[in-house]
Amino acid sequence: MSTDSDSPGVGEGFLRMAQALGLDVSDEERAQDLARRVGLMREGLARLYEIDVSGAESPSAFVPSLHQEPSAGTGRG
Repeated sequence: MSTDSDSPGVGEGFLRMAQALGLDVSDEERAQDLARRVGLMREGLARLYEIDVSGAESPSAFVPSLHQEPSAGTGRG
């Protein structure tokens, strides 16, 4: 296995975390692929954090009714 200084993103800490999560890092190729995929996800998430939404209004939240009106034809009697 590589160390933190050998391969960026595929250090011992990364591998331990991946193994603890049940991910297969049984060989160097799988570990490199996992690190690449995680890196891509982090880049995508970083872009989301950069979006300025300070001027946007939040949409109204949908709050379903606590009671339902009876349907037509289902009256009592």
